[in-house]
Amino acid sequence: MDGGTLRSSKEGLCATCYAKASVYCSKCKGRWYCSQSCQAKDWNLGHKGDCGLGDILQVKSPVPKPPARLLAESVERPVHSDASWRKLLESSDFSARGGWPRGLRNVANCCYMNATLQSLYHSVPLLHGALKQHSCDHERQHTESVGCPATAQASAYQEPPLCFRCNLAALSENHLASAKVTSDGDWELEDVVELHDLKTESLNGQTGLVVELLQPKSEAPEARLGVMLPGKASPIAIKTQNLRFLYNRSEVPSPPYEVLRWLPRLNEEFTFGAQEDAHEFFNGLLRLLEDEELKDHARQLQESSGEALEVQADLTALPSRIFGGILVSQCTCTRKECARSSFSFEPFRDLSLEITEATDNLEDMLKLFTAPERLDKQNSWKCEACSEVVRARKQITIYSPPNFLVLHLKRFRFMERGKVTKIVPFPAILNLRPFLSSGASGEGRPVEYELRAVIVHVDKAGYSHFGHYIAFVKCATHRKNTFQWFRIDDSIIQEVEEQQVLQQQAYLLFYTRIGASQEALRRPDAAAGAAGAAAPSRGRCKGREGVICSFYACAEGLCTRCYQEEYGRPPPAEAQEAGSASNGYTVTATPKAAPSAPASAPAPGQGKAAKSGAKPKKVGANDPCPCGSGKKYKKCHGGA
Repeated sequence: MDGGTLRSSKEGLCATCYAKASVYCSKCKGRWYCSQSCQAKDWNLGHKGDCGLGDILQVKSPVPKPPARLLAESVERPVHSDASWRKLLESSDFSARGGWPRGLRNVANCCYMNATLQSLYHSVPLLHGALKQHSCDHERQHTESVGCPATAQASAYQEPPLCFRCNLAALSENHLASAKVTSDGDWELEDVVELHDLKTESLNGQTGLVVELLQPKSEAPEARLGVMLPGKASPIAIKTQNLRFLYNRSEVPSPPYEVLRWLPRLNEEFTFGAQEDAHEFFNGLLRLLEDEELKDHARQLQESSGEALEVQADLTALPSRIFGGILVSQCTCTRKECARSSFSFEPFRDLSLEITEATDNLEDMLKLFTAPERLDKQNSWKCEACSEVVRARKQITIYSPPNFLVLHLKRFRFMERGKVTKIVPFPAILNLRPFLSSGASGEGRPVEYELRAVIVHVDKAGYSHFGHYIAFVKCATHRKNTFQWFRIDDSIIQEVEEQQVLQQQAYLLFYTRIGASQEALRRPDAAAGAAGAAAPSRGRCKGREGVICSFYACAEGLCTRCYQEEYGRPPPAEAQEAGSASNGYTVTATPKAAPSAPASAPAPGQGKAAKSGAKPKKVGANDPCPCGSGKKYKKCHGGA
């Protein structure tokens, strides 16, 4: 087992691609490979950090729970209480948005802003739902404070105070909501379109207006529309396959003025009219959302009880609830007499991944992010257990995965004008489980994410200081369980195939956790049930205060947490065991038994020869794949 991760190396299976292998590492003789290229790749993606530490890695140190200060449940006066948060989750739709997207006009080089807002709107519907709820509450409170709007306007009606959350909700509601529900050939009069792929080159790229629906409902290539072009006296018939929908003239795209006005607050280095970075804008947007929530929360606490704001209340603010996860860093002493580990935890909202020559896809980048490294020489580590300054093995893994995962591919280098233009393939469905720490919740089942949006930086001559941002978003169609990808270039909307999206030079990736509405209700420190345990059919928890909980009931119709909130004590032990067996949830964190030590490595000089002693058990077709995906070997790497 690779220390601190769910990936493992098995004798006879390549440590890189998990195919059948016949050679092993000549130094540690503990990892097998099918080719030299796989061995070189594994070395650059982490094996150089723990090669020769086989004896140390056999000493398993279970990952403890993170400190209470990093858990939202520890906040006594949360911004969003568990009850209100559960109610919002139960009422939210996590599926892809339907209809044709609307564009945003580019003013003052705000393409970075347009692309990020489009990606957030289409990939994180929970954010828009929460902002809309806040906007309605804010408007209601203001109406109650000033009286009837009609009466107030007759006197001295004051507009509601400036609020970034309300402005962002208004932008989403008024300018980003679907322009129309589309279907094959569903064209409308006054649709503004762009011509492309015509034999007459002079017409390509021209913008026209649909004035006649000649054969709008036909799916045949001969379907045509009457398009009026500038300078023409009459419309010309154009095949629908040569038209790109831009927008309907009755719905002219608007600039994101609601957000542009907040530019100095989003980032003090941002300048109106300058070309800025989409990742920095994303972080600035979340930071401003959090600041507003914390200030409102502090004012409400002061008005109600005069108490100060809870120090870690930001854990329950909207950005942390939606995008928040926890990383764990494990440092292990390499002295055989000690081999003790120290753990530190850190919250995150997005992951920045390196692009190197060894990273051929997104999984390689995540493997490099969670790869072990050695701390020695100037970076030697002082072990708290043996009080010695020693060489150490350090590894960062994901302890608590977020509900909405944002991945930042580092294409720009600090103080460099060049840009990393390497195309790194990324999957439509990402399984994050191999990159979790061995003590993370959810062991035994995949932790899968669905791709919802991609931001691409279109550079000029490979330079990073200027270029253009576009977004690709996934929307639902009128057919059941079918989706369509759209390319959004400011106000220009174009349908594209998923395969074209997956081959883009991605800069930001937005993933939604499959089953996020259920996972978001789980406690971050909850220990998972036994892998593969049968889940008996039990009723849902009836909840409290009118909120239906998504946990299974274990005592008196309540789950463990709701029972403790109701009676001030945990349910009986036998009830907890029954509840945890049914839903994989328990309030205790009993460490798992340490896995058995791997088979002994072959002696030097044996090469491909069989080892002495008992023959190691091979991985069967129905055994869990050693890559840590949680799938059977035959349905994962064994099926390749």
